[in-house]
Amino acid sequence: MHEKRDFVLVLIFAALTIWSIWVWLASGPIAAAATDIWIQRVVSLVLLVGLGGFLVHALWMVDRLHDQLADAVGSIYYETDGVCFMPLVRLDASGAAELRVYYQNRFENPAHVVVHLRPTGPCFAVRNGGEDIHIAFTCGGGDFGVIHQPIRVPAALRGEVIDLQLAAASRYPRSHGGRLRSREGMECGTVRVDWAGAAFRLGVHETSNEIELIDPVPIHLALPRAIRQRGTESMQWRQEQLFAGVLIA
Repeated sequence: MHEKRDFVLVLIFAALTIWSIWVWLASGPIAAAATDIWIQRVVSLVLLVGLGGFLVHALWMVDRLHDQLADAVGSIYYETDGVCFMPLVRLDASGAAELRVYYQNRFENPAHVVVHLRPTGPCFAVRNGGEDIHIAFTCGGGDFGVIHQPIRVPAALRGEVIDLQLAAASRYPRSHGGRLRSREGMECGTVRVDWAGAAFRLGVHETSNEIELIDPVPIHLALPRAIRQRGTESMQWRQEQLFAGVLIA
């Protein structure tokens, strides 16, 4: 966000460093220096310390990207090793219910992500009524987006709150890279994924509850009361990129 500014400031800091070294070491004995040399020494030291402190703050303490996920879902969300996310149930433009998983990559390199939901009681259906919901997707560096999955909600569950277990996993094929956002999400446990032995299968899949979840966390999803009943329209999932974090030429 401030790459050009930071680059110029680094160059200025390098020039100040060279100047400071010269006036302190290459202009004769320290005690016998003239008044103008002492003025340069003091000024160069003050500028070096001041600019150095600002660069430390700008390069390592200030986020390079805004926390869009907090704007969309609030201050409470989960994280799996660099990718933050939050599942919610919302209505689409037609008034039918859909499962949304908002996500945000805190780092500059792309990631593969798996979010696994396991109902602990009555639940909505994705397609075939499988017990677990397994969501696998990729997100670019710094990206903010959302997964849309149409669902069918039984009449008895409308307006109710359903209980699920949540676990997730992520992998950065090219390492995390630089950090773009500092705020971390809450821990949510993990799920075993064979990253190396099988091709990463994108999509929303209904699975059995035999997949091992490690330290999953309980979550509660509120279901809307007024929901249009879905007919024969497609239940295909889709991914929407709401903000492109790192643009690749």
